[in-house]
This record gives sequence, structure tokens and C-alpha cells, in this order.
Amino acid sequence: MQKFQPTHIERSTASLKIQWKDSHHSELSYRLLRQKCPCARCDAMRSGKDPFHILPAGDFFQNLYLVDIQLVGRYAVRLVWNDGHRTGIYTFQFLRELSEDALVTEDDKI
Repeated sequence: MQKFQPTHIERSTASLKIQWKDSHHSELSYRLLRQKCPCARCDAMRSGKDPFHILPAGDFFQNLYLVDIQLVGRYAVRLVWNDGHRTGIYTFQFLRELSEDALVTEDDKI
């Protein structure tokens, strides 16, 4: 679907910027992207199914940034974080939906 096709992806100091084929522009903070990481381990931590999980320090997200973005086929990207985490595969549809959810949340604050 055209809506989920990015034309440009770039990382900035604190966010991932995406220009979509339908002219929509997304800017997703690294904090949000890491909190919503779709990998199995992060999903288990969010759902409380990982009994060995140690909660990160309070400033964990402040020091987090991307070191690489790797294309996965024609449907996703793998985000590689400075702490070595690299197992999350973010589909373009997932990124677009995160962006649209973030817009709704911001609109609710107004």
C-alpha cells in the first residue's frame, strides 16, 4: 500500500524522520521507538513475561541513540542502537501507525 512506503528515512539527534510516498512526514523519538520495539524480548518485557528482566536506569532513554538503520527487504528497517540492541524489525506499516498514534496523542494534549 502506498501509504506505508517511505521515500526518505534519516536519523537526527533524538528522532527518526520519515518522509512517506503519500507526502506525510513522521518524526518518531528514539524513546518512543525503543519503548515500542517489536522484537520478542522487548515484547516479553512489556508484557511482564520476562522474569529475568532488570529495569533500565532512569536516564537510560536520555543516552539512547541509533547507530545504524538497515533495510529489511522492501517492508521494514532494523534499528541498531548504541547499547547493542538490534533485534527489532520495524515494518513500515508499524512505523506509520506509531506516527499516527503519536499525532492523536499530541492532539489530545491540546
